[in-house]
Amino acid sequence: MKLKDMFKKDIARDIKGVIKIGQEDDTNVFQELDEYVVTKELNRHLSTFFEAYQKGIGDYTDKMGVWISGFFGSGKSHLLKIISYLLANRKVQGRQAVSYFDDKIEDPMVLADMKRAGDVSTDVILFNIDSKADTDSKTDKEAIVKVFNKVFDEMQGFCGSLPWVAEMERYLQKEGIYKAFQDKYAELSGKSWIESREDYYFEEDSIVQALSETTGMSAEAARRWYEKGEERYSLSVEKFANKVREYIESKGKDHHVVFLADEVGQYIGDDRGLMLNLQTVAEDLGTHCGGKAWVMVTSQQEIDTVTRIKGEDFSKILARFNTRLSLSSANVDEVIKKRILLKNEVGRETLQLLYSGKEAILRI
Repeated sequence: MKLKDMFKKDIARDIKGVIKIGQEDDTNVFQELDEYVVTKELNRHLSTFFEAYQKGIGDYTDKMGVWISGFFGSGKSHLLKIISYLLANRKVQGRQAVSYFDDKIEDPMVLADMKRAGDVSTDVILFNIDSKADTDSKTDKEAIVKVFNKVFDEMQGFCGSLPWVAEMERYLQKEGIYKAFQDKYAELSGKSWIESREDYYFEEDSIVQALSETTGMSAEAARRWYEKGEERYSLSVEKFANKVREYIESKGKDHHVVFLADEVGQYIGDDRGLMLNLQTVAEDLGTHCGGKAWVMVTSQQEIDTVTRIKGEDFSKILARFNTRLSLSSANVDEVIKKRILLKNEVGRETLQLLYSGKEAILRI
C-alpha cells in the first residue's frame, strides 16, 4: 500500500496554511467547514460565544461585543470566519453550515445554541478592517465608525466608498424609486449606475436629470442636491447606530446584523483615539440596537492588556466586549493529527499489522 493512500483525505490537496478574510468561494468555505477541528479549547470558546449570543435573540442586551485574541497562528481569523458561516447558516455543498458541526460538537446544548442562532435572520458583515479603511484614515479619530459605515453600506448594495452617494441611494430606496432612478440614469448615460457611480463627479448632467425625473424635483433643486451632497453629509457614531437600528427594524422581528472585523488590534495599535472610537461604536450599537447588532473583533492582544497599555480608563469598552475568547497555540498537534494525518480504515489496519510485526524493533 502506498503511503499517500493511507490518509482519510487527499494528502496532496491544497491546504490553506493561512486563513484569509475575503476568500469566500464555495470551495474554500467547504474546506474550512469540513476540515475545521474543534479542540477542547475551541469547544469551550464556541460554547461561551453562543451562550452569550442567545441573550440577543428575542430579548434585550447591550453586551454584544466579542473580543477574540491570540498570536499569529492561533486560529483567531479562522474562528471568526467559522462563526460568520454559522451565524449566516450559509448553505455549502447542499448542507447548512451548522450541520458540519453535528459530529464535531459533543455537547447537545452547545449544538442547540448554534442551531438556534443559525435560524435567526442575520446579515453577516465579515471584513479585514485595514483593507477596508482609507489609506490615510489612521490620522482620523473617527476612522473606526467610517469603516463600519462603509461595510454596512456595501452590504446593502450602496456605494461604500462615497458615503454621501450611499445616502442618496438610501433615500431613493426608502421612497421606492431607486430602481426607477437606475433605469433612467442608464437610459440617459448609456452606463450602469452601479458600475459608474464612483465617477459621480463626471456624470453630473445624467445624475441631475435622472433625479429630477424620478423624484419630481425641479432640475434646479436636483442640481443643488447634487452639488451640496458631499458638503452636507455628516456622520457620527450615534447617527450610524440609529441607521443600523432603522435597518434592523425594517427587516422584521429579531433580525440581526453582525460586524466581524479582523485585525482590529493591529489597526488601532497604540492610538487612544481609535480605541475610544471603537468603544463608542460598540456602546452606541449596544444602546440603540439592544443585542440585535453585534461587534466581533480580533486582536493579537487581550483586551485588558490593550486597555492597560493605553493608560486610560476604558471600563466602558471592557463592559461592552465582555465576551472574550483567548486562543493559544497549544492544540496545534491535535489539529494536524485530525486535519492532515488522520488515516482511513485500510490505512489504520495496515499500520496496525505493520506495527505488530515491528513492535519489538521499534521498542529498542
